Order: sequence, then C-alpha cells, then structure tokens
Amino acid sequence: MSVNSTHTTLSLLLILFSLISTSLSTSDDELRSLLEFKKGVKTDPLNKLTTWNIQNPNSDPNDAVCSSFYGVICENNPNSPGLVTGIVLDRLGLEGDLRFSTLNGLKGLKNLSLAGNSLTGRLVPTLGLITSLQHLDLSGNLFYGPIPGKLNDLWDLRYLNLSKNKFVGGFPSGIEKLQQLKVLDLSGNGLWGDVRELVSGLRNEEHVDLSSNEFFGSVLVDAGNISGWANIVEYLDLSNNKLGGGFLSGDVVVLFRKLRVLDLGDNQLTGELPSLGDLPSLRVLRLGNNELYGSIPEALLGSSVPVEELDLSRNGFSGSIPKINSTTLSTLNLSVNVLSGLLPPSVGRCQIVDLSRNSLSDDISVVQNWEANLEVLDLSSNKLVGNLPTALGTYPRLSVVDLSVNKLDGFLPRSFLTSVALMSLNISGNQLTGPIPLQGSHTSELLVLPSYPLIESLDLSDNSLSGPLQSEIDTSFHPGNVLLIVPEGSQSVGGDPVQAGGVPVQAGRGRKNHKSKSNIRVAIIVASVVAAVMIAFILLAYYRVQLQDFRVRSGFNSQTAGRDVKVGKFSRPSIFKFHSNTEPPPNSLSFSNDLLLTSNSRSLSGKKEFVSEIVEHVLPAGKAATSASTNLNLLDSYPETSGRNSSSGSPRFVEAIEQSVTLDVYSPDRLAGELFFLDNTLAFTAEDLSRAPAEVLGRSSHGTLYKATLGGGLMLTVKWLRVGLVKHKKEFAKEVKRVGSIRHPNVVPLRAYYWGPREQERLVLADYVDGDSVALHLYESTPRRHSLLSLSQRFKVAVDVARSLVFLHEKGMPHGNLKPTNVILAGSNYDARLTDYGLHRLMTQAGIAEQILTLGALGYRAPELATMSKPVPTFKADVYAYGVMLMELLTRRSAGDIISGQSGAVDLTDWVRLCDQEGRGMDCIDRDISRGEEHSQAMDELLSISIRCILPVNERPNMRQVFEDICSIST
Repeated sequence: MSVNSTHTTLSLLLILFSLISTSLSTSDDELRSLLEFKKGVKTDPLNKLTTWNIQNPNSDPNDAVCSSFYGVICENNPNSPGLVTGIVLDRLGLEGDLRFSTLNGLKGLKNLSLAGNSLTGRLVPTLGLITSLQHLDLSGNLFYGPIPGKLNDLWDLRYLNLSKNKFVGGFPSGIEKLQQLKVLDLSGNGLWGDVRELVSGLRNEEHVDLSSNEFFGSVLVDAGNISGWANIVEYLDLSNNKLGGGFLSGDVVVLFRKLRVLDLGDNQLTGELPSLGDLPSLRVLRLGNNELYGSIPEALLGSSVPVEELDLSRNGFSGSIPKINSTTLSTLNLSVNVLSGLLPPSVGRCQIVDLSRNSLSDDISVVQNWEANLEVLDLSSNKLVGNLPTALGTYPRLSVVDLSVNKLDGFLPRSFLTSVALMSLNISGNQLTGPIPLQGSHTSELLVLPSYPLIESLDLSDNSLSGPLQSEIDTSFHPGNVLLIVPEGSQSVGGDPVQAGGVPVQAGRGRKNHKSKSNIRVAIIVASVVAAVMIAFILLAYYRVQLQDFRVRSGFNSQTAGRDVKVGKFSRPSIFKFHSNTEPPPNSLSFSNDLLLTSNSRSLSGKKEFVSEIVEHVLPAGKAATSASTNLNLLDSYPETSGRNSSSGSPRFVEAIEQSVTLDVYSPDRLAGELFFLDNTLAFTAEDLSRAPAEVLGRSSHGTLYKATLGGGLMLTVKWLRVGLVKHKKEFAKEVKRVGSIRHPNVVPLRAYYWGPREQERLVLADYVDGDSVALHLYESTPRRHSLLSLSQRFKVAVDVARSLVFLHEKGMPHGNLKPTNVILAGSNYDARLTDYGLHRLMTQAGIAEQILTLGALGYRAPELATMSKPVPTFKADVYAYGVMLMELLTRRSAGDIISGQSGAVDLTDWVRLCDQEGRGMDCIDRDISRGEEHSQAMDELLSISIRCILPVNERPNMRQVFEDICSIST
C-alpha cells in the first residue's frame, strides 16, 4: 500500500471518528437539555413527562428520546438521526417555573409549543440563539417580564404566539428582521408602545393580533411605511387598547386588499369613517366602543364589500340607517348610537340584528317584511310605535326578541307565546293592553309554558295588561301591570304573599274593602320594619360617635404650635353644603408633627412642609392605617398607606381615625357659579355635582382634593383650590383650557372646572384613577397590601413617566410638581399615570413660590430654582425631579432621607453621587432587586442616568435624551 493511500485511509478514519464523536456528543447534549428542562415542571397531572427518562442506561439516547419521550419530535433524516426538532406539550395542565436557557443544547429545535398550561418564568435573551426555531407558541400560560430583543434574531421564525400571558413593557425594536414571520399574536398581555412604530416594522405577517394590551398612538400610519405589509395581511386585531386619533385614511384603506378581519373595537378612535368600499375581501369589521361619529358608510351595507359581521355599536353615529342591500351580512350591531329616522325596509340575510338604544321612531310593523332568517332581534330603547307584529311569532329561527322600552301598544299576539323557536321575549316598558292570551305556570325564576317548553324567559312588566292569571305569578308581569288578577293563595317570586282573590280588574268591584284592609296591613308592616331599621341605625351612629370621641380624648388630639395636620372623610350625598362661613370648616381631629414624623429632617420648616404634604389623607370606612406619601388620583391625594420605618430617616406615621367633614360654598341655596367642560365626554350640571357623595382624599399646597361619585357611577376628583393662589378668571380660563387639552395614556386628564361667585369657589375636575402612588408601593411597610416592585416593574414606571414627560415638554408644558406621590400605578400592570401637572399655570406667583418651596422641602426642587427671585417650573427642573425619583425607584429610599455613613450625613442625591464616585454604586441599590447578578448592568445604567439628571442645569440632558437612553437599556 502506498504512502498516499495510507494517508487517505487515516484521514477518512479520523473524519468518521469525528462524526461519530460529534453525533454522540450532540445526543448527550440534547438529552441533558431535555432533562434539565423537565426539572422546571412541578405539576404533571396527566403524567406525560414520566416518559422523559432513560430506563436502560446502556440504550442509545437517540432511540430513547425519539421513541419514548412524550411530545418530543425528532428529525427523520439519515444525516442527522435523533436530532430533536420539536417539543409539543400543549394543554396538559402543566405547572412550574421554566428555565428556557436549558433549551440551548437543542441546536435543531424548530417547534416549541407549550400552549394552554399554567407554566411561568421569564423569557431569556439566550432563547434568541436557537436560530433554528420556526414555531414558538407559549400562549395561555403565566410567563412574565419583558420580551427580550434577542427574540428578533430568530430569523427563520414563521409563527410567534405569546398571547394570554403576563408579559409587560414595550415590544423590542427590530421586528423587521423577522422576514419569514406569518403569524404574530401578542394579545392579552400588558405590552405597551406606539402602535405605529410596531406596525411600521411588519413585513410579511398575514395574521396580527395585538388586542387587549396597552398600545397607544394613532392608526393613521403613512401609506409608504406599510404598503408592502398592507397588501399581505388578512387578519388585524388591535381591539381593547388605548389607540386614539382618526380612523385609517382613505389612501391607506385601499392598500388592504386581502384584509378579511379588522377589529379596532374598545379604543378611543374619533372622526368619521371613509367609504370602505375598496376592501374586496373584508368579512368582519368590529369598531364598537369608540368615539366615531357621522353617518354610516352605505358601502358597508351594500354589495361591494362582502361583510358578514358588522359591529359599529357604542359610538356616536347619527342620521338614518342606509338601505341594506348586502347578500352576505349575517350579524349587524348598530346599538348605542344616535341613529334616528326609520327602520330599514329589509335586513337581507341577517340572522342577528341589534339596533337598540338609538332614536329610531318608525312603526314596528315594518319588521313584518323582514326576512325569516332572523334568530336574534333587539330593537329596545327606541321610539318605535304601533302594534306588535304577529308575524314575528311565526319566524322559524327567531329565538330572542327584545322590544322593551318603546311606545308599542295593542294586544299581545298569541303567536309570540306559541312560537316553536322563541326562547326569550322582553316586551317590558311599553303600552300593551288587554289579557295575556295563554295560561302558564311558574317554575324557578322564569315563566315556563308547559305546552311549549322552549320558551325560557318572558318579561311583560311595565305595561297595562289586564285580566286573570292562572296558577302562580312571576316577576315577568310586574311591576306595571296593575290590572292583572292574581289567583288566590299564589306567591310571587320575591316571596311576598298575595291576598286571596288577588287584585281586581277595576277598582270599586268585588273586593274593594278587602284590598283596602290588605293595603293597611302591608303599610303597617312596612312602617314597622322601616322604624326598626332607623332606630338601629341611630343607635349604631351614636355608638360610633361616642367611641370616636373616646379615642380622641384618649390621646389623639395633641396640638402643636406648628401646622396641624387634619384628615377626614364625608359620605353624605353632597359635595357642597351651603353656609356663610369665611373658610371651609376644619375637621376636629388633629395630630402634632412630633407624633407623625421621627426623622432627621433637613430643617424644622422642611419637616412641617413634608408632613403637610404626605400625611393628609382619608381612610376607607371601617379602616384605620398608618400613612406614607401617596397619591390616588389627580393632584396631591393621600389614601391609606404606611411608611417604611428606617433608621436612615424615613418618616413614621401613627394611626388615623375616620372623621366626617363638611364643605361650605357661599351660594345661598344653589351653585350660582359656572361649570365649564374641557371636552365633550361628560354631561352633568353644577347641581348634579353639588349632590354627589364625596370623600376627602388629601390636602396639598394647592388645596383640598375630593373624590365625587356622580350619577351612573361616574367618579371624578375635585380639587378645591386654596384662596389667594388662583389667577383672575380670564387668565385662569385660558390656562386651564390649555392644561385640559392634554391627552396621553400616561397622563390623567382634566375634564372641567367650576368658577363660583366668591374667591373661595375655584374647583378643577379630573378623572378618578383607581390605584396607588409610586410612593406607597415603595415605602409601604407591614402589613403590606402590595408586593414589592420588581426591577422590571420599576423599569416600566421609569419608562412610563419619562414618556409622559416627553409628551408634556413637546406640548410646551413643564410638569412643575413631579414626585412619587403624583404618579399613580393603575391596574394589574401598574401603568404609571401622571397627576398634578401644569397647575402652576393656574396659580399666582405666590402660589407658584409655595409649590416650589414644598418641592424643596421634599427634595425634588432643582437647585437653580432656589436662586430665582420669581421661580417658575422649567423643563430642566422636571428632569432634575425625574432623576431624584429614579434614584428612589432604585434605592427605595425617600428623597427626604438623611443618610449617615463614613462621609457624614448626606441626603439621597449626595449619597448616590458619592457611592458612584467611589465605585460602589451597586451598594446603594435596593437589596430586593439587587440579589441576582443578571440585572446588574441594567441597574448600573439606570443609576448613571439618574445622576446625569441632577447635573448642573447647563450639563443636564433634556427629557427626550433621557427617555431614549432608558429605552436603550436591555432588562
């Protein structure tokens, strides 16, 4: 054998040995990855993962994994035998905390599907290293945290479904790199961001679902940015977000040639709809619960657009309903608009028609000409007249009919009660007369007709029906049908006994005396019950007053020469009580500053300002709690909280007691002033406001804040501004309109203001936001109502606040009063909402100076403001306050803390700067978020940004730069 031949043979043997070794190594790595991945599953009710084991240690791992591991799919390729390409464990009831980093050993994984379980865990950036992934479905689980930007490196991904989890934060930039992606489903999470930025990055997605998140911005995208994707997408669902602005423009609409489903419902879209006649593939259009107005485009009900489901409900559409010529429409919902005029002469092939809660005024007989395809018909709460159409009872598929609250008259047709299809009938609130044509019997809560058992629910109340009822009666007939005769011994659903003989058909016949005696007996019983309840209520009130007086006399009424702090609540149904005093009366309950604060404050005056700023609050009925700085709603409001005890100087608070208060307005017997609305979303009078039940939420340098509950459950915050701090009416009106024009998802909007006849009657009204302030979440001590904020949650707060400040600044308006008590965290996703912004614009120079003085005492005032003769809030001062608040988020120390250390006693900003200069910045990070090493870089970057925010004013960045720097951090 020649030397060359020998060399070639050795080379082949080495290559073969290398391939075998690599194959064995790959199999071992994959087996190890699968078994490590399995460790995260703690509950396996179907015992499917018990198959994930190697029973014979001498067996080939390839064979064991591919043949026995449930849900594991292997490559059927002789070149790579046993290569794991899929893990499919859908809907197995699995629970556990998964570590996705364990999957990095599966180099050929294409399909990872864990949908419909109860698994939790964070998505790690290393998931983006499995570039073979084509199908990723984690829907219907409990995965949380932000979505890592590395996910956009999965260049071969075709299907991405992260819906119905707990993901938060913005979707990372770079989605345009997913050129192969066909399905993107992020619905049902807490994701946020400008929808235009995300949509502009889409390329080849056919199915896009971003519904039920916190996306904001306008759908008025540039045609040039989406022209390629718009010609591809077939399904687009952006419903239940915070989108605003107008609908898609006409030049953009024509691009969506393949669009079959468009759902933009439950947003804040405004304006009129374009023709929409250029959507040849559209089957489903849902735009319900927005603020759209104008007329309904005829094309949607015509033959040019093949719409099968059309939902335009809960908007402001007006005019008449266009003629329905569509041959495809099966579901039509135009309810809760301001449509008027006549009913359409035909509804085509519609099976479900809902035109309720409009102002339609036609004769109901028109529906007798409608096609017999109807299954559900709702025409309630209109102005329809005429007799009930007999033909409706003969429709073979009509199962639900609601014609309530109209002006229908005549008799109840027998066909309605003998229908073979009808299951629910509501004709209440009309003017029907005459007898009920069919006898019935009462079963449970429904009137069931024994001869025709399909009917289940029948409501004929609030009519003028008469005649005898056989068997027992049902609430379906009452109230309102006073002429019905009730059979002897029967009993109503509510359990009230009915006198034998029932109610006569006409007064003065038969049983008049019996009826009078019955009424007297009933009146005596009712009066006795009411009297007993009133006595019990009076005794209870007396007991509570005595108990409260005892508590006050037992040591809670300490006084001080300093500024008293008062707390209170009133729940009488009036926000205004008219007297002639010169000042709103204070509560009788007071606390001394010494009882409320134990810290090494910067100065005595600072201590007083700090106490007055953060302690004045209200407790819910029946509760008493300690308090820290917090803000429920618009301006400075302070609900039940508790301060964090700290040797470093954090405030400590004592128990407060519920106390009633009253408010005085100088108008002698009514609101004599003017109520001005800043938008058209509200409609009530000053008298409505005066009768609204109210609660004191807090006091600040601006005034006192109340929560008012108006009719229909509408809740607003009412800020009663302090005397002597408000500008004159003309200038005030100009400035409050400017502040009231601000609309942003992270900013609580002003809605109205009231200008009374006296100087003491200046009020501003805003939305009430149900949530607690950042201060409460940071500094609440035991017993805690909230879990401590995680790093990702604190990061989200920082981004939300920065984004809203950028918006305010670009609108030319400094916030002017930024601090953790003026940032509310709303909802389960802790969306930050800014309050108390721009109020300096309403104030005199004295009011502005007092506001800035308070900020200085609390530690949020920029140094340059202290040197101004007439200080006013500025953009750079907002940046400074933001930097201080960012430090508080990272350290969980209050800006007012005095921190002792080797370098002496310093405040929070000096302490953070000193730690950074000495290279030990991580030492000042809150231990609750600094225990792991994985987020140390993000923390360090956030800390660095906070320090830049408090640089001298000429070196300080603007808010846009700060926002962009924070968004560039990978958490």
